[in-house]
Amino acid sequence: MIDALSLLISHGVILLAAWKLLPRADLDRDPDPGESPARQEDRANA
Repeated sequence: MIDALSLLISHGVILLAAWKLLPRADLDRDPDPGESPARQEDRANA
């Protein structure tokens, strides 16, 4: 029972993380090569 429960919890956490990350718009676009990392973060948070 403990093995099944631990698998369920760990896979559930992975599924929850994927669910939260997939709709992000900044994952669908590559940053400009000349742009500074601070500017990329500002644009991603907007």
